[in-house]
Amino acid sequence: MGFTLFVLSAFALGFLAAVPAGPVQIEVARRSINGHQTSSHSVILGAFAVDILYGFIAIFGLAPFLEKEIVKAIFWLGGAVFLTFLSTMIFINSTKSHEINPGGKYLKKEGWGFFSGSILSGANPMMVLWWLMGKRLFVDIGLIDPFTPIAAVWFIAAGGVGLATYLLLLSFFLYWTKRFISLNKMIWINLVVGVAVLVIASYCFVVSIR
Repeated sequence: MGFTLFVLSAFALGFLAAVPAGPVQIEVARRSINGHQTSSHSVILGAFAVDILYGFIAIFGLAPFLEKEIVKAIFWLGGAVFLTFLSTMIFINSTKSHEINPGGKYLKKEGWGFFSGSILSGANPMMVLWWLMGKRLFVDIGLIDPFTPIAAVWFIAAGGVGLATYLLLLSFFLYWTKRFISLNKMIWINLVVGVAVLVIASYCFVVSIR
């Protein structure tokens, strides 16, 4: 029972961690609301793969490498460049009102979705700190003791599934509600999303400079 509670708590922690809006959430929402659910799932899969990788990096001892200032700066700068490119693509395609789908053909491509999810998630090395804080929290409250390698694998797997579950629910919900949204509103939604992505890109650039 204790171990089951530990796994469920790790799942809940991952689910809650995905709630705040970020680049991955915005990309999933944009693809879903434009009717490209399969592509949005590819974004989730890419983000999930990187989040799991960061979990192993954090828990099994490579976190100090990602804590070096120069490494973090490179990650944040890479994220800023990619997000700037992404926002540019959003603006260009969103103004093509003559198209039935203002999202652009590239949104349909699963490979591009997986790449986008991987880059967007990989550009956030703070996920390493999230995994470490989650581990410390569970140990401090006595939810798992000792934190064995097997427990670590379960922790990473359950937390990663929790993250992906929230994104999947978001994708399904927005894909279902898109039928109630007109073309003009979809264009405006894409433009607003483009501005949001550009703001996040600016933030990443500022953090990289710092």
